[in-house]
Amino acid sequence: MNLRTAATRALLACTLIATSAPVLAWNAAGHRLTATIAWQAMDEETRTAAGRLVAAHPDYAIWLARNRTEDPAQGAFVEASTWPDDIRRDARFHDDSDAETRQLPGFPDMARHGRWHYIDQPLFAKPVQRPGDGELPLRMAQLVRTLGQRDSGIAARAYALPWLIHLVGDAHQPLHTVSRYDEEARGDEGGNRLWIDNPFHPRRREMTLHAYWDDLPGPPWLRGDRLGKAAERLAALGHRPESAGSVGQWLKEGQTLAENVVYEGLEGDVPTLTSAYHERAQRTANERVVLAGRRLALLLEKLLRQQ
Repeated sequence: MNLRTAATRALLACTLIATSAPVLAWNAAGHRLTATIAWQAMDEETRTAAGRLVAAHPDYAIWLARNRTEDPAQGAFVEASTWPDDIRRDARFHDDSDAETRQLPGFPDMARHGRWHYIDQPLFAKPVQRPGDGELPLRMAQLVRTLGQRDSGIAARAYALPWLIHLVGDAHQPLHTVSRYDEEARGDEGGNRLWIDNPFHPRRREMTLHAYWDDLPGPPWLRGDRLGKAAERLAALGHRPESAGSVGQWLKEGQTLAENVVYEGLEGDVPTLTSAYHERAQRTANERVVLAGRRLALLLEKLLRQQ
């Protein structure tokens, strides 16, 4: 590595640390694919109930404008899947540590809730996890309760649905379920502090391991017919699970995949990805997106029927 490259990477690393809001899990394509697969798998009763809830959300009109499809309910449902990431760049909302922004109608609060997206389980089950690193399982449980109870009110359920769609996707991205800790209990923040050399990216070889895995489902602008065809191709993989399973099960799967796939064979300060690693990572990401979509469908069928 030459000095210029080393200096550039150091600067990027400092920038990443300084702006230490948790980064996205899957890019927008991954979440839209999960939502599309779920929508296609859900029964008509659940689609109708989900459509009513997304239509009651304050940002419904924004979602419709972004995704003009023959079925407005499906288009809004798919766009709702990225909403918890979209609000990170929305001035109406505030980070948890910042001054609160003005309360707007239809929202229970205006926080971005960055800690909801992940849980830093220690890789290889080393007992070094710091208390309170991420809130994903806690918030998932709360969202499930809200959606499953009719007396929660339509506004609360309309707010909870995009979060649940999104966090189901997050829970199936292995690097949103673990952090690799060193002997001094310093974590790599789900691969955000581990830089890799990725020879398979057409424009940007140097990136973090987390960013590499986020981008595996496809380009973030994927929408419309291309999104639908990509979802159809992925839906041909595997089979429909008998049940949605539990969040704890999903997180355990993520931890196992992180140990056996994500971090497997990554040697040195800046590992270079091999073709074998890339192929296995792509296959794993595809399988996780499909499984997330099918599990989301089963979960929503259980929560939204007869509502």
